[in-house]
Amino acid sequence: MLDKTIPFYHIIMRCDRVLPMEIKLAQGYRIRTYQPGDEDAWAALECAIGEFPTVEEAKAWFVPRYLTDPQMARERVFFAVSPEGEVVGTAIAWEHDPRGMGVRALHWVAVREDHQRKGLGRALCQTCLRLFRREDNSLPVWLHTQPWSWKAILLYISLGFKLQPKDTFYTYENQYAPAMETLAALVTPEQYNKIESASAQDVRSADLSAIRYDARGLVPAITQDAYTGEVLMQAYMNEESLRLTIESGYATYWSRSRQELWKKGTTSGHLQKVIRLSYDCDADSILLQVDQTGPACHTGKRSCFFNPVIDGDMPATAAILDAIEKTVADRAENPRPGSYTNYLLDKGAEKICKKVGEEATETVIAAMKGDADGLAGEAADLLYHLTVLLYQQGVSLRDVWEVLKKRHT
Repeated sequence: MLDKTIPFYHIIMRCDRVLPMEIKLAQGYRIRTYQPGDEDAWAALECAIGEFPTVEEAKAWFVPRYLTDPQMARERVFFAVSPEGEVVGTAIAWEHDPRGMGVRALHWVAVREDHQRKGLGRALCQTCLRLFRREDNSLPVWLHTQPWSWKAILLYISLGFKLQPKDTFYTYENQYAPAMETLAALVTPEQYNKIESASAQDVRSADLSAIRYDARGLVPAITQDAYTGEVLMQAYMNEESLRLTIESGYATYWSRSRQELWKKGTTSGHLQKVIRLSYDCDADSILLQVDQTGPACHTGKRSCFFNPVIDGDMPATAAILDAIEKTVADRAENPRPGSYTNYLLDKGAEKICKKVGEEATETVIAAMKGDADGLAGEAADLLYHLTVLLYQQGVSLRDVWEVLKKRHT
């Protein structure tokens, strides 16, 4: 039962990228989607945990919001079912607000009290997030909660959600500051530190007075791909474009030739979502690390820096895997006669998995023989085939890197 003696404040959370996850259910439990008549079970469940005073009021809330499109309800409203066949939990993966504001959000996560501490809440959330991930993992997933659900907040954090100090969705008021004060009195210091560290950085309050603009009021800005490290372009910012970049989260520059503000991608669609923005030791140059959509250069090139003067043989790095992944994607979209990658993709998962198994075995054999040269070659073959398998299964290398990051930081 929710403790509604705790002060209510709106807490806004957001997951910017859903990682692959294994869903584990306690023995005998299962998760299914909406079936006709489940509105009664949903209403009884939400009433039991204290969200509504009566079943009738809960049902009156649910029906006009989620049953106007029964097919969508069958795809996006999930229920946890006990070994006895009772509905004991629910979560909703809604892709738009019924008011017509296109936003993806996780709603109404609830588990009946006598079935809690069995991992059902986590499994329901993971089921919703897995659906969002398969649809489009480039779009964020939002969530609205409140301090009386502080245990759930810790769960959401473990699934990749961050508390938003200012951003919001739908028409919710963001009450981050009083909510955090309330949470500080509810949880242990260790739990509060976890919640605070999972708050999105409030860059809008950053002190930018140290930045040194030139006589024209400009500062050079270098833009780098946040995922590959590739330098994409160099432009200029003035105080206003820097402010707009921070406020919007997307790169805005000052065009010296046109003498106007220039939000990158407004015309082309090649937006630059800022992941990190920093300035150098002399405070006279800015570095933007971005999630680049499409090419960065107006010529259509990925990077503006494609005119080498000293054209040395660049060392190979792990970024070669990203290049291989792009090649695999290109072969899938633009098949080539005789392409081995197309051969594997056409044969499907069974053939690709067999090759991964073969290459893994050959890698082990090379290691057991102490054959360092052979080991490097077999490992390269394994990585290639694994990259093809990941693509065929809809898992990106970035997903893998994010899992590794989460495990080792």
